[in-house]
Amino acid sequence: MNLTSTYSDRRCELGIFQAALLLQDAMTELFYQYRCDAIRLSRTHQVVWAVARTKICYDKEMLWMDHIRLKVFPVKVSPISIHLNVLLETLDGEPLLRARQEMCAIDVRDHSLRRVDSTPFPMDMDLLRPVVTAPCRRMKLKLGEECLVYSYQVRTMDTDLNHHMNNTNYIRLILDAQPSSFWDRYRVQEFDVHYVNEAVEGEEIQVYCQTEAQEMAVQIKRGETTLVKAFLQLAQRENQNETLYCPAWPAGVL
Repeated sequence: MNLTSTYSDRRCELGIFQAALLLQDAMTELFYQYRCDAIRLSRTHQVVWAVARTKICYDKEMLWMDHIRLKVFPVKVSPISIHLNVLLETLDGEPLLRARQEMCAIDVRDHSLRRVDSTPFPMDMDLLRPVVTAPCRRMKLKLGEECLVYSYQVRTMDTDLNHHMNNTNYIRLILDAQPSSFWDRYRVQEFDVHYVNEAVEGEEIQVYCQTEAQEMAVQIKRGETTLVKAFLQLAQRENQNETLYCPAWPAGVL
């Protein structure tokens, strides 16, 4: 596939938010192939899939219109969760991005946790070797009012099939905790996010951020209730004054 504009940020790179969109596409496609996607299961088994935790590791930057290969596969199936790995690589097999996602089955009637074996997902499948061996980072964030960056009201277009805020939109809020000038100086090397509680349309939520050295911690709350915790390991860009990526136009193209 090519990295189209849908998966490109303001620097024409595959940023964290765009990578999360790509992971979501890969995850939903995998469940569809096993005939247990959320749309189907919500009608037949009263259950949907929810992302509990995500870890993304960049091996190399990816730019608009780069040719990449995407692979998604289960690496662990437990009674209450499915662990997926996602690999983005060049057509020659060079790793570009590695990710892991932990999925849980949630009952659509009362939002309680359901066992994976209550769904049609195959429990006895052959599992592939993981490309992300590091565990998701444990986070005990308690950011105070001095770290409050902004408040946000959940809108219609933030929500998804589950009628709560889609996990990718939390990542957009996390990145908006810093201005564009910050992201012109730093790029994300590793990203961990834990989805603790859900937000629904109309709710007012708060985004807290703390940055130290090349580390950034973000906590999204609704009052005193934690919704999302995230940790970003950053790397300083080699040339902070570099212009945004722009491919050379073919000869004869205006």
